[in-house]
Amino acid sequence: GLENYAYSMKNTINDEKTGALMGEDEKKKVNDACEEAIKWLDNSQEASKEEYESRMKELEGICSPIVKKMYEQQGGAGGMPEGMPGGMPGGMPGAGAGAGAGPQVEEVD
Repeated sequence: GLENYAYSMKNTINDEKTGALMGEDEKKKVNDACEEAIKWLDNSQEASKEEYESRMKELEGICSPIVKKMYEQQGGAGGMPEGMPGGMPGGMPGAGAGAGAGPQVEEVD
């Protein structure tokens, strides 16, 4: 869900290999967005599913283009690098119609 995605993105930008492929501005943008999402989760225990999904799409909208660019610089779509536990919820941008459906993915377990 949102919390896992936020922590996964933080791990990605702080990882030696993947973090080195991003500029400091991009790292700060992703980190700030993740921190904001985590803080929102902590303070919004009673949030509706719609609010939750909206926050997830907002965070994906910030992180996905930066991460996609990072993977392109790394040499294409050769799979997820180390440091991306479980891959990216919702898939990579442009990978299909379900790209914004992160929360539903977890319910399939």
